[in-house]
Amino acid sequence: MHFSDLGYAIRMMRRTPVFTIAVVLTVALTVAANTTIFSAVNAVMLRPLPFGDPGRLVQVAEKNDKLNLPNFNASVLNFVSWREQTQTFEELAAIGFGAVTLSSGGEPEQLPGNRISPALIRILGLTPVAGRAFTDDEEKPGSAPVVMISEGLWKRHFGASGALIGSTITLNGAPATVVGIAPPALSLISGADIYAPLVVDRSKEIRLNHVVFVVGRMKRGVSLRQAQAEMDTIASRVGHQYPEVRDWGIHLVTFFDTFVSSQLKTGLLVLSCAVMFVLLIACANIANLLLARATPRRKEMAIRAAMGASRNRLVRQLLVESTVLSIVGGAIGILTAFWAVSAMNRSLPPNLLPVSGIPIDATVLWFASGLTIVTGLIFGIVPALRTGKVDLNEVLKQTSRGAVGGLRSLRNGLAAAELALATVLLIGAGLLIQSLANLQHVHLGFDSRGLVTFQLAPPPTKYPLGGKAPLLYRAVLDSLQSLPGVRGAAVSSGIPFGAGNYTTHPMITNGPSILPSGAAVPIDWRIVSPGYFKTMAIPLLRGRDFSDADGPAVPTVIIVSQRTAKKFWGDEDPIGKTLSRSADPRTPLTVVGVVADVRNTALSQESPALYYAMAARVWPLMDIVVRVESSPETLLPAIRQKVHEIDAELALANVRTMDQWLSNTAAQPRLNAVLLGTFAAVALLIATVGIYGVIAYSVNQRTREIGLRVALGAKPSGVLSLIVGEGMKVVLIGIGIGLIGGFALGRTVSSLVFGVVVHDPITFGSVAIILACVGLVACTIPASRAARVDPMVALREE
Repeated sequence: MHFSDLGYAIRMMRRTPVFTIAVVLTVALTVAANTTIFSAVNAVMLRPLPFGDPGRLVQVAEKNDKLNLPNFNASVLNFVSWREQTQTFEELAAIGFGAVTLSSGGEPEQLPGNRISPALIRILGLTPVAGRAFTDDEEKPGSAPVVMISEGLWKRHFGASGALIGSTITLNGAPATVVGIAPPALSLISGADIYAPLVVDRSKEIRLNHVVFVVGRMKRGVSLRQAQAEMDTIASRVGHQYPEVRDWGIHLVTFFDTFVSSQLKTGLLVLSCAVMFVLLIACANIANLLLARATPRRKEMAIRAAMGASRNRLVRQLLVESTVLSIVGGAIGILTAFWAVSAMNRSLPPNLLPVSGIPIDATVLWFASGLTIVTGLIFGIVPALRTGKVDLNEVLKQTSRGAVGGLRSLRNGLAAAELALATVLLIGAGLLIQSLANLQHVHLGFDSRGLVTFQLAPPPTKYPLGGKAPLLYRAVLDSLQSLPGVRGAAVSSGIPFGAGNYTTHPMITNGPSILPSGAAVPIDWRIVSPGYFKTMAIPLLRGRDFSDADGPAVPTVIIVSQRTAKKFWGDEDPIGKTLSRSADPRTPLTVVGVVADVRNTALSQESPALYYAMAARVWPLMDIVVRVESSPETLLPAIRQKVHEIDAELALANVRTMDQWLSNTAAQPRLNAVLLGTFAAVALLIATVGIYGVIAYSVNQRTREIGLRVALGAKPSGVLSLIVGEGMKVVLIGIGIGLIGGFALGRTVSSLVFGVVVHDPITFGSVAIILACVGLVACTIPASRAARVDPMVALREE
């Protein structure tokens, strides 16, 4: 590029300010959208995980084909057996998830606290920020209590003081020595603030208790297939040695697939395609604008050619002009993308993405810069080639009518392409918006209004799970129910859509069933207090609720959901029938009640569930749910005070309303729908401007022809029909091609929609009608202007 070309391009921009602003803003909009989405794609899918040689890291999960469990947590004892027998892995490590209460003289704070194998930090290739990692000896029973804390907790709670290393802190009412500050990357796996060694005591573990997440680093040169083959052999060997786990196999999952779900991949792919469609629409629109400028510049180009400029020289000049326009727009777009990414980071709920934040790094900036240059070349190349190909004699002999005739088909084709791409985007947006509406109006099985929830994790040394813990929860409930405005309070090991414990039991029947004899079915289970169903407004369909008498001294009773009852006994009355855990078939669990189905973990599905009485068992971490008459937020101070009156060392965590949990659950489909809807609206606007520009320019260039038609007796309505008819042909062709593309889109978005047929005729028909109406308006405005042409004025034009 010569500086004279650059200077001329800048002068042309200043000479046509309206054209320049239109192109620059269009480029800025498309570059900002593409850069924003690429930032998310780069952060989630392209940047390497922050571990040493992450390609050799895998999750070692358990699976059970008979129970349709392809990826399940592992038991501690199975983990130990794998670790002792594997030859393809350098090391294996396990993570147990939980919570702890930190007491340091002020308000007690409940924090996520995990137990990790000492080998975990080595396997991940990480180094502590300060201090040391755990030693292998600290995994043994009887070791001194030591912990590592996260860098975030170290900074916000202890002021990043180096004196903390080697000192003691109080966790769950007991002292523990801080030996190190955990590396930040560790939080991607565990998300904890406190780490303690995973102590392996074989005498206290159950081989069917699937409670740990296992990580392994394959040896160099070992493929995933080789490692899987060895682990299959080990699983078979362990199954022969311990018959209770003979149906459990091993499934190796790459770390990338562990952290990035298939739904997230599909969502990012759809959004990437959407912004690319917007880019293509914008390029077609700008190319149309440049072609519109081509006719008045043909004489200019011809004169420059007559003065000795070669065709390559003319094409270069025109490409420089389009590239400069793109660079200015791209610079504005990149600045806008910084704001958009910052807003996205602030608005995204936690844990929606497997990264702590979306950065705009060097890779993103290189992408945005390259996209800007390529965009300028894309929308500039065709107009440059067409305009640069000139013949002085032909140009001087041509009228305006003749000059435009050769470009009309090309401009019509670009306009049709814009509409086709916009049609595909609108269909996708329509499906996702309809799906989001279905999710927001789905029957939850409970009433979320007026519910506030929080979690408690009482120190097990002070409140043993089999002794004082149930009594503590009973006292908390009694105290909360005494508050004015509280209609009910209850305890659960996992509220719907919350952050509690979601565990599955393989269950079998002890009597007649519609299932084959011995068939085991995985069922989600919860521990709940008496009154939980009333507090949550979950209908009791048959039988009775739990009572305080349902404790260890009486036969174990359960309440099942309607779907669970139908799965085992069909339409028969399940009251009095029994189930057993496949791991403990000799202990019958008698059904005393049936409740309505509840959507517990996903808005898009109901899961079979069963409920245990709290008087018989509790977990270290439990959810408290309170139903209030007024706004839930107004009672939070009183709720905290009531809990602290019982025990000032108890910490409330994850204090939220149920509506907030629901909002977080719908965050990803809502984000997909909003972004795709926004891109579709932008595409529709650009495409509408494009079709309007084609017709308007065609009318301007055909003024003499239209005036002649009117002079010969053509009626204004006839002129209107002629212009609109020509424009609508382009519109309908574009819509038709887009509808075909929409059918192809259906398979891609099928995993993202709920309650919507991907080839929904209503959505397809609505999009076609909307686009046809918009196209009709875009054609009618310039056509009506053409119908009012004064033939005397028109005939005086060249």
